[in-house]
Amino acid sequence: MDRTVVPLEQRRSRLQAFLPCFIDTKLERRYRDDRLGFRLAALRVSCLAGIAIYLSFLSLDLLTIHDPSLPLFCVRIIGAVALISILVATFALTSGRWIEPAGFAVIAIQIPLVTTLLAVTSPASVPYYQPTEVFMAIGVSCFILCGVSFIEGAILALCTVCAFFITVIVLRPEPILILTFHFAWLFTVIVIVAIGSFMLDRTQHTAWLQELNLLHAEEQIRALLHNILPPSIAYRKLAGESPIADRFDDVSPLFADVVDFTSLSFRLDSTQVVRMLGDLFSRFDRIILSNGLEKIKTIGDCYMAAAGIPQPLPGHLQKLAHVALEMLEQTKKTRAPDGSEIQIRIGIHSGPVTGGVIGEAKFIFDVWGDTVNTASRMESHGAAGRIQVSETVHAALAGQFDFAGPNIVDVKGMGPTPVWFLQSRKDRAEL
Repeated sequence: MDRTVVPLEQRRSRLQAFLPCFIDTKLERRYRDDRLGFRLAALRVSCLAGIAIYLSFLSLDLLTIHDPSLPLFCVRIIGAVALISILVATFALTSGRWIEPAGFAVIAIQIPLVTTLLAVTSPASVPYYQPTEVFMAIGVSCFILCGVSFIEGAILALCTVCAFFITVIVLRPEPILILTFHFAWLFTVIVIVAIGSFMLDRTQHTAWLQELNLLHAEEQIRALLHNILPPSIAYRKLAGESPIADRFDDVSPLFADVVDFTSLSFRLDSTQVVRMLGDLFSRFDRIILSNGLEKIKTIGDCYMAAAGIPQPLPGHLQKLAHVALEMLEQTKKTRAPDGSEIQIRIGIHSGPVTGGVIGEAKFIFDVWGDTVNTASRMESHGAAGRIQVSETVHAALAGQFDFAGPNIVDVKGMGPTPVWFLQSRKDRAEL
């Protein structure tokens, strides 16, 4: 015996055992709301079909048997006018839930009209308007027109059968044997159409739910992709563009690295190290996000971000400087699991870079170029608890921030290089 536990939400999305309806009434209402567009189109087609039928039989009578019955003529005109009114309403009114009762009404009003039509038909027309044929047409229409649900169609079909009995017992009495056969034919046709409607309605419910689940899965995939790639880059990647490599003339990369991480890793359990980095980098993520900058990646204990990419950002270097100072403050609030202090080094440079996505597996948005290399060198040749910046950054921010320096540092690949330590904001500095 299968004792698999089905989650509550999954149970609610199931269909009822004997009806093509979701167990969850809210989900059923959402399904019906999503079908309003289809029901509106079906309603218009049904009105046009009904109008054509009334006018066709009216024309056929005038051209052939010339039925003199004025009430019969009036009933047909009333039926055509009623359908024309509903058709006009579908174009004049704003689409809404009124479409559902309107679709039901289009078929519902035909039942008393057809019953009245059979009642006022003159003897000359009686051979041409047999109750079984007329109500069989209405019974079929109950399920296949106006986009009604199976339940609505079943209600209309029951009303049709009742009207049939009123007609053949009261209005046009027939022998019991003939009545029995006529009812058998009517019942057979309606049941066959009802079974088809039932299966179709369940299939439509299932297909709609599958589409809903697919859309939800796509949204999750897009959200996950946007968590990996900037939205503008994600759209291009989803469109099939590969590789993606763009030049950006003014970008400011930032590197932050945990000082003495190797010794921390020896002292602490790997799980503790991961949790410590998770706490620290989550703080950095919130700072980056709140300032509209772009996190690029983390490699071990190294955190990389950039400003001014992939979209231009006015004053991005100033924002990045504020972010770097805030990252230092947040680091002071974080402790290693053994209670020891955590310190980081930060390096910043600014200039042109190439940014994009390469490869097809485990891809990320990355940046390349001398500007990135220089920013990395600023961090690796820096000091614990300090923000080391290049001469380019100092020249751009000297009027807004306080710096210490210059210091001449022998930077790998660059030789003796003047560098500064970003210390604090000046009072007049603005984001």
